[in-house]
Amino acid sequence: MKLQELFGHRFVVDSRQVQPGDVFVAIKGQRVDGHDFVGDALAKGAFAVLVERDCGVQNQFVVPNTVEFLGMLAKEIVSKFQPKVIGITGSNGKTTTKEIVWSVLNAERPTFKNEGNLNSEIGLPLSIINNYRGEEILVLEMAQRVFGDIKYLCNLFPPDIGVLLNVGSAHVGVAGSLEQLFRGKWQIVEGSKEALVNFDDDRMRCPKCRYFGTKGGHYVLIDRKFKDGSTLLTFRMNGEDYYYKLPGYWTKALTLSVLVAFGVSDMLDIFFNPTGLLSFEPLKGRFNVHKLVGGYLIDDSYNASYESFKMGVEELLEHFPRPIYVVAGAIKELGEYSKEYHAKLSRLLEEVDGVIVCDSEEESKDIDSKNIIYRSSSHEEIVEFLRKYIIKEKFCGTVYFKASRAVQLERIVDKLLEEVRM
Repeated sequence: MKLQELFGHRFVVDSRQVQPGDVFVAIKGQRVDGHDFVGDALAKGAFAVLVERDCGVQNQFVVPNTVEFLGMLAKEIVSKFQPKVIGITGSNGKTTTKEIVWSVLNAERPTFKNEGNLNSEIGLPLSIINNYRGEEILVLEMAQRVFGDIKYLCNLFPPDIGVLLNVGSAHVGVAGSLEQLFRGKWQIVEGSKEALVNFDDDRMRCPKCRYFGTKGGHYVLIDRKFKDGSTLLTFRMNGEDYYYKLPGYWTKALTLSVLVAFGVSDMLDIFFNPTGLLSFEPLKGRFNVHKLVGGYLIDDSYNASYESFKMGVEELLEHFPRPIYVVAGAIKELGEYSKEYHAKLSRLLEEVDGVIVCDSEEESKDIDSKNIIYRSSSHEEIVEFLRKYIIKEKFCGTVYFKASRAVQLERIVDKLLEEVRM
């Protein structure tokens, strides 16, 4: 089978998602070997299978390494069009920032973004192969799971501008150490022509860097106010202030993502057009603010690190009505640092009025705030407790949900919101 015959077909790596005409890519993982599902894929109508060994079937295309082949194929596609590439990484906020940067740039120039959180050495090439159609600009979210991931992605898709949002403790247990985590993220700066990095982090300094932040830099967030249902923003660049009004409530984290888009637009010499942000809605589970009786339910359940917890609690204390209750769960992938960061989290949570702990994951046992009012491993029991003791008829405070994805706090959120709508 010839390579050219594969072009124009959708590539998938999960045999359960195969549709007639797709190319199934067999990837050998730690737990599952995709080669075991080649027959299933063909039975579902796959046009061809991409494999690393002869599987004794027709329409197979054999390569030394299917993951590397995906990367090289995507690289070849991108190189034909020579677009400007914006690479974005960080411990928190990658996906949201990608969406905001894309929204701003796409209002002025045809711009591509990798879909959802397809940001790995497999997901990012897949997204490009299946969806890139020659747009002038690529906004690519790049994830690091282990050291070297960012360098690998930058070698495939060298960024004209590499954006480093922040470097916290997320996944430090996988990375090995905080220093190793930072070095891995910093590879986006090393692998880019120019870089836009967070001035508020003293570790982020280099000759080719431009800076965004709140304490200084080339692009500075001067002020953020919530008034009459809108958020008023003031940015400063080259000593001049720029004012923007966006509908709804924009957190500090969201606002910094807008500031990044402001900076990227300037670096590309493209007009900063925020019209796409007028209808922007935060992704599900990323600080979604819902009215609840006379107060608020805030769904920040998508994922968690100590730093994102801290930013969320600061937002609550500054802008939302008390009493403030936090439904918290474990932070995963901290390894040997788990006890340390859950202890820090416990002290942080003592700044609110009450903590409800979801004990569905082992690490949550180390959450020991003095203001814990309830804990359970059952989502149903937590829903019942909130319904009975917190979210009562005259409730006018705030309930905030945050934990790592494995805790599945969204189940509690969805149940509560479903009852409110009924």
